[in-house]
Amino acid sequence: MTIPLSEEELVAEFDRRWNRGIIFYEDNPKIQTQTVNGFQYEFTVTGAIGKKPFIKDNADEPPARTSLVKKSPGYVPGSDIDVSGYEITYINDTHLLMFNKFCMYRPHLLLLTKDGYRRQYEQLDLQDFQASWNVLGSLNWKYFMFFNCGKDGGCSRLHKHMQISPYLKDRLIPWPETSSKPPNTPYEFVLRRFESGLAPHEALVIYEQMMAEVRSLLGLNGTRSDHVPHNVALGQGWILVIPRRNAGVGGAYGNTLSMLGMVSVATKEELRCWLSQGPREVQSQLGILKGVGSGAKAQSSNGHHILSHSRGCSISTQDGFESQRQEAVN
Repeated sequence: MTIPLSEEELVAEFDRRWNRGIIFYEDNPKIQTQTVNGFQYEFTVTGAIGKKPFIKDNADEPPARTSLVKKSPGYVPGSDIDVSGYEITYINDTHLLMFNKFCMYRPHLLLLTKDGYRRQYEQLDLQDFQASWNVLGSLNWKYFMFFNCGKDGGCSRLHKHMQISPYLKDRLIPWPETSSKPPNTPYEFVLRRFESGLAPHEALVIYEQMMAEVRSLLGLNGTRSDHVPHNVALGQGWILVIPRRNAGVGGAYGNTLSMLGMVSVATKEELRCWLSQGPREVQSQLGILKGVGSGAKAQSSNGHHILSHSRGCSISTQDGFESQRQEAVN
């Protein structure tokens, strides 16, 4: 399969690999929706992501030019993502387009740097935008790209990659695509809209300007830190960047999609962690509470984040559901 991509062929190939057991995907997940204070949420419980791996803090990563662990031939040097059996095609000789192993959508794609030593805590660069533009353009922009930068941005793998997902008529769609006016988000964000004829290098300039705002919101101005945890979502004519402080709170974890209200979890217990605390409260803790302004930082001790990596909730479920019902009324 090569560029330009045929969506029909892409979905057919996804189905073939899913039926062969290569891809984990649940075609009938348990979904519930709700609107809280004007913000829409879609909560999906799917066992397809139950075996999805997680990474440690960036501070615990090995040096960039050493192997993480001894890997099978399916891993390129420096990578922690197995590409064998998931490949689709190379893009611009800089990225590999492949199927995600743990899928929330049909199809769900990864856009992986060919260089296995590129890291997920690095910001997007020109090659990333060029590759994304090629893939999204070949699919007539019926898909969107998202990027989980760093552990606190919700990433689960170290090798730098973006993700590509379709707009589905029966599923929640990212709000920048459907709303000209931003909804009542509980978190700070930076949104830019642009003409559809924008070139990748022009999008990069916009993104870098947005990242200056993100650094300010996170209180990183004047620091030497190259790690700026954030989420990116990109569609035709818009780009959204969300500063992040935490990977999870009270057993509720989230990536870019979670910040958009598209929350996927592996178990009912993980869903309770979101609902018991209130999804708006979770999002505000994962990101920056709206109105707090610049200087918000993740709590830390000796460079390591103070977060429980337990998958269990840390507060009373009964009290949390009562709080959630009250919040939905307000």
